[in-house]
Amino acid sequence: MGSETPVHILLVSYPAQGHINPLLRLAKCLAAKGSSVIFITTEQAGKDMKIVNNITDKSATSIGEGSLTFEFFHDGLEDNDPIKTNLGGYSEQLELVGKKFLSQMIKNHVESNKPISCIINNPFFPWVCDVAYEHDIPSALLWIQSTAVFTAYYNYFHKLVRFPSDSEPYIDVQLNSSVVLKHNEIPDFLHPFSKYSFLGNGQINTNGSKSVTHLYAKSKTEYVEDVS
Repeated sequence: MGSETPVHILLVSYPAQGHINPLLRLAKCLAAKGSSVIFITTEQAGKDMKIVNNITDKSATSIGEGSLTFEFFHDGLEDNDPIKTNLGGYSEQLELVGKKFLSQMIKNHVESNKPISCIINNPFFPWVCDVAYEHDIPSALLWIQSTAVFTAYYNYFHKLVRFPSDSEPYIDVQLNSSVVLKHNEIPDFLHPFSKYSFLGNGQINTNGSKSVTHLYAKSKTEYVEDVS
């Protein structure tokens, strides 16, 4: 990149392998193109990443024309705290400490004349987009599931079609002119009987952020058109 100032991008991941791996691949791609990328997740997840990937936190690694740095935040809990086994309670705890950590990091970068240009997160961390919005930073959600699943969440969040509810738990869902889902075919988080239904809105409730969607080879064009 020569003397050009690199674009600083934050990627914030939920601490689970299925969330970390796709976002980490994106981080490496962005770094290779010349961006200064910071990958953020919890310290507990960071311990595993250090072992597998032989990384050091807060130390930039050159990748292509850019760099990749890892930052890990403490979840504020002891390793044996029972709240870690409760998805709802643990998600609330991560939001509480994560918001403070992320907001402070953004402020630190502004003070060091290295402002953050963009923030990318994955599902289960919708609060990341709230923090980005508060600091007037563009944000995006990395979506790695099928476009059909995204269409279901999109229609649910924007209340475009009827979904199963407490009063009507077994109704069909008409996503478009040709696709009808039975009540047991919609994503589990969107069904009122799911004990994790609180995660339903969080999947794409991203405060005006964009969606970076990984399109599967077999994705249907009609799904893409529905949410374009």
